[in-house]
Amino acid sequence: MKQLPIYKTLKDSPEVVALLGDKIYEDLAPEKTMPPYLVWSEVAGTPNNNLDCPANNDHVMYQIMVYSPHQKTASDIRTAVCNVLQEHSHILSRIGDYENDTRLFARGFDANWWLDR
Repeated sequence: MKQLPIYKTLKDSPEVVALLGDKIYEDLAPEKTMPPYLVWSEVAGTPNNNLDCPANNDHVMYQIMVYSPHQKTASDIRTAVCNVLQEHSHILSRIGDYENDTRLFARGFDANWWLDR
């Protein structure tokens, strides 16, 4: 399977770059990263197999999470990111949480991307 182009797609958006800079990380943000920042992870993936030829695309489920000490900032960034990625993905569900240990608001969503091979 090919890698999802989440980082490149978000870095191509001036609005997202204005909100996050380059603080877009796969799986885990580096220790002591100053918020706000975004973490994305692939949750699952399956090839769309065919009987007469190899799969020509993959169905990849992924999750986006934005972390910020301010609830509105986390929600605004989630909205901007969603606006960019919904051009390539099917957005499934929104996620909202407050993490007591980090004292950060977490806002995100789950989505599906059909990625051409």
